[in-house]
Amino acid sequence: MFIISFKRKKCIGCYSCIESSPLHFKMSKKDGKSFLLNSIKKKNFFILKTKNWGTFLNCKKASIVCPVKIIMLNSQFY
Repeated sequence: MFIISFKRKKCIGCYSCIESSPLHFKMSKKDGKSFLLNSIKKKNFFILKTKNWGTFLNCKKASIVCPVKIIMLNSQFY
């Protein structure tokens, strides 16, 4: 299982995550910050759990290009 964490509160709205992973990130018209699609809010993070390798790789691209480094990736194997 792959876990993608996104700290939306610190987003600066630069759009780079959306350019690198448009299937998983969208820009909010309300506040100009991006959000992680299909995620669940837990405390100050938005969390997406997936078993899909493609989703993980696309979000990894977004985490690399994010200038404020608010996209974190983890994996859990049992």
